[in-house]
Amino acid sequence: MKLKNLATMLVAIAATATLFATPAQATLLGRDINGHAVAGSDVSAVFLYDTDLNITWLRDANASATAGNTNDPWGKGYGGFMTWDGANTWATSLTVGVFSGWRLPTTLQPDASCEYQFDPGVPFAIQGHGYECSGSEMGHLFIIELGNKSYFVPGSPGVVQPGWGLTNTGDFQNLYPFVYWSGTEFALDTYYTWFYSMGAGGQSLRGKDVESQLAMAVRPGDVLVASVPEPGTLLLVAAAVAALGVVRRRRAIGTSET
Repeated sequence: MKLKNLATMLVAIAATATLFATPAQATLLGRDINGHAVAGSDVSAVFLYDTDLNITWLRDANASATAGNTNDPWGKGYGGFMTWDGANTWATSLTVGVFSGWRLPTTLQPDASCEYQFDPGVPFAIQGHGYECSGSEMGHLFIIELGNKSYFVPGSPGVVQPGWGLTNTGDFQNLYPFVYWSGTEFALDTYYTWFYSMGAGGQSLRGKDVESQLAMAVRPGDVLVASVPEPGTLLLVAAAVAALGVVRRRRAIGTSET
């Protein structure tokens, strides 16, 4: 009986060790180029998995510039600016490691999450033209994941609130306080598409042929591959299995003696 209790206890310890060997669930989880779990801030992290929306962001928020796109119409000192068609083509043709299926982030329309709407009497405002909008993928990232606030004072659009805006970029690389294309076309006029301002924390519309915006890449799901337990965890599990084997052998001996 004592051996049985010991074996049960060892199994419980091994299971607990396995649980604690797994990183605590976070909102944005790092993945390396091969899809292995790493810290989001680790030098090997290439992807950031959003557990809320079940999407994976490319950690480099201006990967087009990193790959050689030097277009900089605003004189910002960094490239990566594209038309909507250019950005859409870039994202959908992207392959990072073995992972394809990338796209531009999406925007809700109408977006009921917006705390403040610009010009509520205008048709496109009803669709979600405003700020503090967490319904879109970029808005969710800006507000929920990174904890940023729109820099507009409530009720006074255009007035900057000190300390607000893109104050936290998290583990992202090259995430700039500028406007990023959405992959969602405007429902009332497809000449326009949505964008999100990572500087102001708001979303609005712009013509697709304007070559003045950046692009982030995102894909559905998680790129995580099965991970191997740490050596210490494997030793505990092996000890528990060995203990169970001892119990079974003693039972077999006891049965044969009777």
